[in-house]
Amino acid sequence: MAIIHNISFIAFIVLILIAARSDAKVLRIPNWISLALLVNFLIAGFAAGMPLVDIAISLGVGVGALVVGFVLFFLRLFGGGDAKLYAAIALWMGWPLVGYYSVAVLLLGGAVAIIAVLLRKGLGLWPDWLVNSARGLFEKDKALPYGLAIVAGAMVTIPRMALLPDGWLDIVDIIVI
Repeated sequence: MAIIHNISFIAFIVLILIAARSDAKVLRIPNWISLALLVNFLIAGFAAGMPLVDIAISLGVGVGALVVGFVLFFLRLFGGGDAKLYAAIALWMGWPLVGYYSVAVLLLGGAVAIIAVLLRKGLGLWPDWLVNSARGLFEKDKALPYGLAIVAGAMVTIPRMALLPDGWLDIVDIIVI
């Protein structure tokens, strides 16, 4: 079961990175990514031996995050894909880590906004390959690719996750140092 848990965790990281890349490039996060994160959470939870009550609580956290995400969507602060991605990742964070994750997303969202403003003001200065690879960050009068902040918030929160497989904290420490 440890192998399944590790593979699920790798899939989690790959999926959120694909979401960030998609949002940066085309300002769209495909629905299949959020659905895959949900299914993958269930696989990881059972493989890790997570108690059913904790899985249920995490599902509730995900539903709550989806409600918050759609309120932000209706207020035009989030895109629909952002709301679903935020909820799918919140599911992995669980309770009470979702608070830490949400604050990280909020703070990193400010950083992404500042970076986007600076990049958009310097149009013409950047090489075409860079602009084409992250068009969502460069196009004036376009929405902010907030999926980048959502994924960055997840990456900052990963070392605190209950679903972090055994031994992964050592890998995270090596990468951070």
